[in-house]
Amino acid sequence: MSLSLTYQHVNKIFGEQSKNPVHALKDVSFTIEPGELFCLLGPSGCGKTTLLRSTAGLESITSGQILYGDRDITAIPPFRRNIGMVFQSFALYPHMNIFENVAYGLRVRKTPEAIVKEKVTEVMELVGLTEELKRNPSPTGLSGGQQQRVAIARALVYDPDILLLDEPLANLDAKLRRYMRAEIRRIQKATGITTIFVTHDQEEAMAIGDRLAVLRMGVVEQIGTSNDLYTCPDSAFVSNFIGKMNFFNGTLTSPASATLDNTPITITVKEEKARFAAPPAVGSAVLIGARPEQMEVLTSPASDTIEGVVQIIQHLGQVVRYEVIIDPSISDTPLEIDMPCMIEGVFEQDQVFVRLKEGLSSLFDVEERN
Repeated sequence: MSLSLTYQHVNKIFGEQSKNPVHALKDVSFTIEPGELFCLLGPSGCGKTTLLRSTAGLESITSGQILYGDRDITAIPPFRRNIGMVFQSFALYPHMNIFENVAYGLRVRKTPEAIVKEKVTEVMELVGLTEELKRNPSPTGLSGGQQQRVAIARALVYDPDILLLDEPLANLDAKLRRYMRAEIRRIQKATGITTIFVTHDQEEAMAIGDRLAVLRMGVVEQIGTSNDLYTCPDSAFVSNFIGKMNFFNGTLTSPASATLDNTPITITVKEEKARFAAPPAVGSAVLIGARPEQMEVLTSPASDTIEGVVQIIQHLGQVVRYEVIIDPSISDTPLEIDMPCMIEGVFEQDQVFVRLKEGLSSLFDVEERN
């Protein structure tokens, strides 16, 4: 049975004695529950892979503790941590057939041959490669998705306590990635192994993870379910990393309302969507955030609309996305607005009017956008 995985005040500084040390992890503290599929998400250089490698023992941390259940594994060498790891490159051995690739970890542990055959057969069935095991080719004779499943089988075959997945879908095409993320979730739930999945793809993380941690510059910005992070992000950075958020410059008029700069439009938000690090004073500059589906494109002006010009129209299947440029003093980036269907008579370079739907916007501190 899997146990919890806890990080207590973990810090990692590269080049600590050099002139330009890099503080890759800054006082990281959180717990991953037993059997949870947990995603580490963030831009390049945020510390997610460093945290994963520290969990595996491939990097030593500068200070803090990593606990598996009540056991401190901080100083335990990698080969004694009983951790399975799947890499972005798959790292399969081309000179071995797929049976030997999967069996490798068991052979290193000097497992009896009968048990090796039994375990390999079981795990290949779990990952849906029974027929491929009968043919038993080299990994080079398999598709990318099949190679990825062989890599997962190799990591699972010796019953690891923790499974670590380091951007395992990055080398697959878009359609195969969507299929494999569902497969990974199915396999993880079937085994119940506590799993960490590292990715920079927010859609991938939201589709796979039970919970997500968003990192930025070595700091954990927010932890929660995909729904928590999408509907109630703690900061402008998280809101724009989990999904798309349109931002407007505004001035606070009350704890839960703001006026868009250079317009008469006042936006009132739900109390839980005023996400300030500390309550700002009335009259302070704030960011007003609205997701593409929380706005609409109109062909006629009204008292609560903003004039703009359509730059790009993209038909995305379920929605049509309109990219609209407005006065840069109100929003300094083009707005992305999702409509359920094409608007008749509206084309690129046409004038339109945009509206924020009532009660759906969020308020953020200005300095937290980037």
